[in-house]
Amino acid sequence: MIVDLADLMSIQKFAIMVMNNYPRVDILINNAGVLINGREDKAEVQATTKDGFEIHFGTNYLGHFYLTNLLLDHLKKSRSSR
Repeated sequence: MIVDLADLMSIQKFAIMVMNNYPRVDILINNAGVLINGREDKAEVQATTKDGFEIHFGTNYLGHFYLTNLLLDHLKKSRSSR
């Protein structure tokens, strides 16, 4: 399954697929991230997510938080979830 952590709709669709296909989640590793240099030909470039958040904050923090929050009940179904 594919998820784009810079797109809240992609995260929501991914979480729904996980919840529909798996009775529980034993482990969730939030390890993806993005680092974009904000300069292109010495001109400031402001990269944003599809939802309009600054790309680093939206992907590295909000994306992980949203995914974890959507899957939290499935994580709790496993006594040893991490």
